[in-house]
Amino acid sequence: MGANAGKLLSSIDSGKGNCDAEVDKLFNLLDKDKSGVLEGKEYQAFMDEATKYMLGDLKKAGHQYDEPTIRAWLKQWIDANGDGKITRAELKANLKAVLDAGE
Repeated sequence: MGANAGKLLSSIDSGKGNCDAEVDKLFNLLDKDKSGVLEGKEYQAFMDEATKYMLGDLKKAGHQYDEPTIRAWLKQWIDANGDGKITRAELKANLKAVLDAGE
């Protein structure tokens, strides 16, 4: 999952493709049980992949943040209601803005 998720995050971040379609691909990749919600291990997989991507992206831009800070930031933006679940709508509404903030 790692390489594919990283490529999709990069594509979403670059804005070169259809952002909604790329978010759908990412969501479908992570939503292993096809429930329409990322929770439990799926939620953690998203947080792991997004944190790894953001740490690298911010480092390239000359910023230094630690992993717990990035995780907290992602959770605040992506899982704004704090329920430990990410819906497709939440991901579509917030992911691009979060990735753009790293530039």
